[in-house]
Amino acid sequence: MANVKQESFGKLSDGREAKIFTLRNNKGNELKVTDYGARIVSIRFRDKSFTNKFLLKSYEDVSGYEKDAAAGIVFVDEGEEFSKIIWDAQTIIEGVKFTAEIDGKHAEIIYSISNDNEVSITYEATGAEDISTQLVFSADALPDSDISPYAEGVAKGKIAGKNIYNIIDKPAEVLMEVGMFGYDPGCPIDYLEAGLKNAADIFSAPSSIDVKVYATQNNLHVNEVEGGFAIKTSGTKSADGKIKSQTVYVFKNRK
Repeated sequence: MANVKQESFGKLSDGREAKIFTLRNNKGNELKVTDYGARIVSIRFRDKSFTNKFLLKSYEDVSGYEKDAAAGIVFVDEGEEFSKIIWDAQTIIEGVKFTAEIDGKHAEIIYSISNDNEVSITYEATGAEDISTQLVFSADALPDSDISPYAEGVAKGKIAGKNIYNIIDKPAEVLMEVGMFGYDPGCPIDYLEAGLKNAADIFSAPSSIDVKVYATQNNLHVNEVEGGFAIKTSGTKSADGKIKSQTVYVFKNRK
C-alpha cells in the first residue's frame, strides 16, 4: 500500500496543533489528510504529460480549514462538531485511521490510496443516523467537467447548479486491474464485498482526467460551488445504530 509521512500542519486559533499525513503510491501520486476534522487536504495526480494536478480546493495550513469547515469533510449527522476537533490518528496497513467520540457518538475513518490511483474513504459511526463524505474539486484542475450519474432517467451533462441523484442499487461493475483494491486477495478492500455501487463518471475534456465515483450510500449530491464543484454521498440509515459506509474515487488519464 502507500507510504505515509507525518508532519505539522500548523496551529488553530486556540493554539491546538494539527498534523498532516501524506500517503504516496508507487506512481508518485499523493493523498494528504489532516487530523483536524479527519478531512482530506489534497489529492495530487499526475496527468498524461506528467504534470502535477492538485484536484481539490485546498489551503496551505490548518487555519484555512478552520475558516472553511466544509472543505474535504466527513459529516456525522450533518453536525459541525466532528469537523472542529482534533481526531486521534493512527498509521495502519491500509493508510491512516482517525477516531473520535462526541456526546456518545463514535466515528472512525480510514483513508487509503492504491497504486491504481483509487482513493478510498471507509467510515463508520455509532449512535448516529447518517454519515456522509464531501470533497470540493477545483475547476482549475478539472475544468468544464461532464458528469454521468448512475441514476434512473439521468443523462450525461455539464456539472451545474445543485443536484441530488438516487444511485441505482446494484453491485459496482469494475474492470479490475493490477494494483486496484480487491485485485489482490490480500488487499483489505473489495468493491463487491463492501457493497460499493457505481455512483458517477466525471470527465474533464480540457485536462483529459476521468474521475469514477463508487459509493455504498444511496444519494449523490453534485453541487456547483465557487471555484469548482462539490461531490457528496449520503443516505445511510441503520436500525442498530451502527453505520458503516465507503466511498471510492478512481482517477485516470484518458488516452
